[in-house]
Amino acid sequence: MKKQYTRLSSSALFRLLFVVVLLIVSFCFALLQGGFTSWFIFYMLVPPFVYSIMLWFMPISQFDVRRSTDNTRLEQHDTLEMTITLTRKNRWPLLYVIVEEVLPKGVFDSVEQHETRRLVALGFRKEVSWTYAIQDVPRGEHQLVGVYVTVTDFFGWVKKTKFIEGKRTVIVFPKIQPLVYKKMLRYKTPGSAKALQSRLKDTNVVAGIRDYEAGDRMSWIHWKSFAKTGKLQTKEFEPYRDDSTWIVLDTLPSEYFEPQVSFAASILASAQKQHESLSYMTASTRPFTAQNLQTNEQLQSLLVHLAGVQEEGFDAQKMYSYNEDLRQAAIIHFITSSLTNEWVEALSNTAATPKNCVIFIIVNPTEVHAATDVEKRAATRGMRIIYVPANRFAAAFEGGKA
Repeated sequence: MKKQYTRLSSSALFRLLFVVVLLIVSFCFALLQGGFTSWFIFYMLVPPFVYSIMLWFMPISQFDVRRSTDNTRLEQHDTLEMTITLTRKNRWPLLYVIVEEVLPKGVFDSVEQHETRRLVALGFRKEVSWTYAIQDVPRGEHQLVGVYVTVTDFFGWVKKTKFIEGKRTVIVFPKIQPLVYKKMLRYKTPGSAKALQSRLKDTNVVAGIRDYEAGDRMSWIHWKSFAKTGKLQTKEFEPYRDDSTWIVLDTLPSEYFEPQVSFAASILASAQKQHESLSYMTASTRPFTAQNLQTNEQLQSLLVHLAGVQEEGFDAQKMYSYNEDLRQAAIIHFITSSLTNEWVEALSNTAATPKNCVIFIIVNPTEVHAATDVEKRAATRGMRIIYVPANRFAAAFEGGKA
């Protein structure tokens, strides 16, 4: 059995000695002073003194903690409501118990201590519950490790604190804004007509089957499996890398990095709902890729990844020029809020033609954005530039500058 450790205050021994000295002083005072009043005061102080001494020696390793929440799915800026239930094995009377959640550093720095700290009068009860709420939770994968439990006597003479491990992972997904994804036209290079005929011939190659979803074509239904199981299933065809659309998220530090992540999640969610197949890349020091996203399970897995994406610095031109995955892409949707010369060069070297690069730039919705020199340079190379307000993603596919 794992050994339990109790963290006592640095002055714990001094507190015990202080209680013992007070008890001795009160006894000597009653003995020397005499009289009903002196002895009455002494006997009135004996119970709290004895309780304090016994509390000092009492182990508090019998506590256990569990958490529950009504939030089935949390998105950025939502409110997290967490219920903590503290249980113990015995009914030793505890006057005051302070329970404090240990929050991860950094992401919850703005949370006031009193929001996750509670003073409860446990008494003889073996279980107590309380709920705290955190407003505007940040995106990320947050690890709650446990709580600190502090027990004290009536006068606060003796205090004992114990850390109780209670791990729980809270995933806060990026905010998904409503938008309707529209597949953009591809700039046709010489020989594209012949390649298209070849792809059309290969559409009879079935890679697998999946459950039927509303909107699937009747010609895609796998009738053989339906005859055997009586369950409608749809054919999944082999994806074509040379006809794929890639979503690339720039993770360089930026003022509007959070809207960038939210915009990428919104596009992926809309495309999956419309049964459009996309491929995705997180452009960072260690690129993350997910190809041919079609099912809801694939989308949810990718959203978990996006929940933990963080901004970081890297040399975009060195790492992503002539990237093998992007070189086969028909269209590249590049999401950023601060276009750099390095990215313009990397995309120019990687894309089959710069005209098939669509750069979505997240901008301040309250100001009129003036094109920078880098953005003008990208436009002269044929790249399409679309400005997306940080609070209205639907504008990206409703029109804009391209």
